Amino acid sequence: MQQTQLLPQAIENSYALKRLLEQEFEALKAQDLSAFDGLQDNKLELLTLLTNDDVAAHLKTHVNSTTAPPPSNNGWAKVINILEDCKELRLKNQILIDRKLESIRGALRTLQSSDDVNNVEIYDRLGKIKAGRGFKRPSHA
Repeated sequence: MQQTQLLPQAIENSYALKRLLEQEFEALKAQDLSAFDGLQDNKLELLTLLTNDDVAAHLKTHVNSTTAPPPSNNGWAKVINILEDCKELRLKNQILIDRKLESIRGALRTLQSSDDVNNVEIYDRLGKIKAGRGFKRPSHA
């Protein structure tokens, strides 16, 4: 890619990644896994474009610079700011995924624990505990 096209392409790709991460969050929130899966190929393609050697070299130079960037590098500062937003969006998506996984694990634990079911008291129509199920009353001997 030519140097003159590199910055505009990096800006466009970073904005596209940001929009994609926002769509990913909406798909996760709606629990639309097919939409979420459909975004993954595009995300991988954008990440590949943003991490190619030329773009990475410009970003690394800009990030490692201790002096104020020249006006020609203001565009790269914009790319870095957009990518920082993308990092926060990715973290937000990861938190949502982790929470949903934890709630699923909790539901599975509840369904798989047969001992807890045996400790539940079952009442008949007369409001008395059914014999043979649930909590055993201690005898008063």
